[in-house]
Amino acid sequence: MMRRREESAPDTPQLPISRPRRRDAGVIETVLLASTACLLAAVAWPIARQGLADAPAVEPSVPASPAAAEPTPRLAAGEGATIQLVLLLDTSSSMDGLIQQARSRLWSVVNALDSATFHGGRPRLEVAVYEYGNDRLGGEDGHIRQVVGFTNELDRVSQALFGLSTLGGSEFAGAAIDRATTELAWRTGPGVMRVMYIAGNESFDQGTVPWSSAIDRARELGVVVNTVLCASPDSYDADLWRSAAARAGGRFFAIDQDQQLVHRPSPYDAEIGQLGTAINTTYVAYGSEGSRGLANQRQQDENNMSDGEGSIQRSFSKGSKNYANPSWDLVDGLRSGTIALDELQQGELPEALRGLSAPEIAAFVGARQAEREAISARLAELRAERDRWQLEHTDGRQDAGGLDAAMLESLVEQARVAGFTLSGR
Repeated sequence: MMRRREESAPDTPQLPISRPRRRDAGVIETVLLASTACLLAAVAWPIARQGLADAPAVEPSVPASPAAAEPTPRLAAGEGATIQLVLLLDTSSSMDGLIQQARSRLWSVVNALDSATFHGGRPRLEVAVYEYGNDRLGGEDGHIRQVVGFTNELDRVSQALFGLSTLGGSEFAGAAIDRATTELAWRTGPGVMRVMYIAGNESFDQGTVPWSSAIDRARELGVVVNTVLCASPDSYDADLWRSAAARAGGRFFAIDQDQQLVHRPSPYDAEIGQLGTAINTTYVAYGSEGSRGLANQRQQDENNMSDGEGSIQRSFSKGSKNYANPSWDLVDGLRSGTIALDELQQGELPEALRGLSAPEIAAFVGARQAEREAISARLAELRAERDRWQLEHTDGRQDAGGLDAAMLESLVEQARVAGFTLSGR
């Protein structure tokens, strides 16, 4: 017998979209009508007649959308195309600025990569993070630690970056490159772009692993190593950082790690923030990772809240194709093929969906997917509108180059060499 609930499940709250400003009303009404239609489809099956408390309220006058009847598959990547991106971050003393840039500018890089294609297909994005040079890390390990291995779940990357702190130390760049080269699960074959960024501010030739040997091993695997010196390009150590990048077939950059990302508020920011929060309600937690995933999603929203531009870019990322959480979200899990409904145990489902048939669950998930796509479409519109507004109101001002600028400049160039297309945006 189907189970009823007295209260809504905590992981399926109502969509908290506040009333937009008058000038945006038409667009938002369109989005909300689409969302409402999708939600009606979700409750047009038997659980609505049984009074499932978790089903969102809808207006009966709005026609159901047949497109929301079941989840649709995600656009397949072209021939399994993948972009593998690794950050090697110096977390020794005085490197707090680098860590902060990595935290806040991750989302700008993710958004730029959302335009990537390979032979017409959309590639998968996987990110890994290492830290090196921190005295908290064991000397027997070369003061190097894999913070997170390759993952396409970007909230895990954000969580890892916000967990970093500085201390020490001894910065063994060659050993760090070698560890990442030999330890990570690099993909092989055509349609794989393998890129590494090592960032720090000390001599590149410290440690027992010669940097030249480490670079050569990486290049044999097809990994392009880019070097990011957090110091003046005219500093004493700059020549070795340049030489390493040249040997690796990568690019050398010198950045100011303490440069702050300028946030220029726009008339669109309030709605962007609202939708960035509202999209969370379209996630349907499942399995042992469900509660953790939902909690971490909210935590990373909070972590990025203090950085105005970083928070805006995160909201855009959450509406992008690269933001996916198949290990704990039923929508992403089903459309990516990570899981199948017939493989799920009742205990792995949210309590509101237990006891329902596969078609009923599929209809509910399809409605959530359609609702998410409506929000994502509006975020894409707002991104374009905000970009245009920023160009018109910057008075020619440009931000100094930071970590994200270095990464984006080289990624556009190296993607082309690897057979990918990537806009210069």
